[in-house]
Amino acid sequence: MSLQLMKERIKISGKTLRNEQIKDAQNILISGFQDDVSYNPNFIFYKTNIEVPIKLYDRKYSASFGSICKFLSPHYSPILLGDLLYDIKKNEYWLCIESYDVDNIHYDGKLGKCSRLIKWQDKDGNIHEIPVITRNATQYNNGLYNDTVISIGSDQIMLYTQLNEDTVKLEHGIKFLLDENKERPTVYELTKPDTVDYSYMGKGMMSMMLTEYAYKPSKKELELGVCNYFDPSIENISLPLTPDTKLKAIISGIKKIKVGYRKNYSVKFFDTNSNEINLENINYKWNIISDFDIETNIEKNKISLIINNEDYIGKSFLLQIIVDNKVLNETKIDVISIV
Repeated sequence: MSLQLMKERIKISGKTLRNEQIKDAQNILISGFQDDVSYNPNFIFYKTNIEVPIKLYDRKYSASFGSICKFLSPHYSPILLGDLLYDIKKNEYWLCIESYDVDNIHYDGKLGKCSRLIKWQDKDGNIHEIPVITRNATQYNNGLYNDTVISIGSDQIMLYTQLNEDTVKLEHGIKFLLDENKERPTVYELTKPDTVDYSYMGKGMMSMMLTEYAYKPSKKELELGVCNYFDPSIENISLPLTPDTKLKAIISGIKKIKVGYRKNYSVKFFDTNSNEINLENINYKWNIISDFDIETNIEKNKISLIINNEDYIGKSFLLQIIVDNKVLNETKIDVISIV
């Protein structure tokens, strides 16, 4: 387009020369976009039927994200950091790991191929599923900090996925089934959720460090693909505490702990009619009676324990719940070998 013709068009549109140049560049890109051999007509946004006009090129392997490729999309169809895309022809999921708005003309960046889906159940009983990029992360810090000792798991995995209203609520301690062995899968526990490094103003992607965890899923959990499953149809009412309430505490957890393996225990309080009492109304604390060292970490109504010294195999200790300086409940836990 000649400069004179562009000036005449500007008089009609009332816009600037810069805006007209941007508009022309957008139109040129769109006019031959689907004719390029790199154009992929099979992409939609995850969990929608919205088609994604996209070109894919420069496929390669990345040490950080595995299989990746570069993309280009028109400005009217932005692909942003953290967006999940689905290739309906190849049954592949892709996570946007980089995205740039190039001069208001188009978007380009990088996609990472997701290798599997993870599932979990939220506090309301809803089961969620989302594609993730998985990378081995045995060399990294797993985020566990206990009494100035950093505990590194024997097997760790780093996950990358979309940061959204569901994943932002994932907390320390939630467990996932990732193993391809569907009968006796290895279970991993979330030890370091990071919603900061890969996001901006609450949007983008997140990373999760998972550590191998000794956990035996039930038949129902294997069927659903989630750990710590509970039936949401069973109503669980948490009552307030009154002066006349007589409490009883229930400590949940396996009464054997293997050396080098972390074990989690939780407590719930009930009245004499088996109605659950709200934890916020109870001034309680965990207490351990032992003649050897045990590393602990307490979060809300849960306590995690680990013993790293094999000299303590065969010994036992008491895990107690104390309310008003009285032992409300205690459980004896035996230390066993990993064999």
